[in-house]
Amino acid sequence: MKCRNCDREAVYDDGLCEACHQQAQQEAQVMSDHERDNFNGKTIEEDGTVREERNMYQQQDEQEQPTGFQVYTSNISWRVKLALGFIIFCVIAVIIGVLGFIVVAMPYLIGAFLIYFVYNIVKAILKR
Repeated sequence: MKCRNCDREAVYDDGLCEACHQQAQQEAQVMSDHERDNFNGKTIEEDGTVREERNMYQQQDEQEQPTGFQVYTSNISWRVKLALGFIIFCVIAVIIGVLGFIVVAMPYLIGAFLIYFVYNIVKAILKR
């Protein structure tokens, strides 16, 4: 493949030019019928408009799926995803911490309840 920046034929497999270290851009190619049916991405029409394409098998699967709670995160920036992940992590950590505190404090709470219960029984017996 040829680099558009420096016109050399030395482009690595990852698309970077070994001479100018710029990202080499590929030219648009016409797809066969099989490639078009299985294509999932952006399509450039002859008039220059760009539209999002899904292959025909995904479109059929999406029509058959039941509607329910769906989360779409493809249009959210990575910073927002990171912030949401951190918030969810903090909420889960607080919930686990509270449950852990209850589990650790349970023997003491049961002991305090038993002492109070025994105290009231002894107090009632001694007042007779």
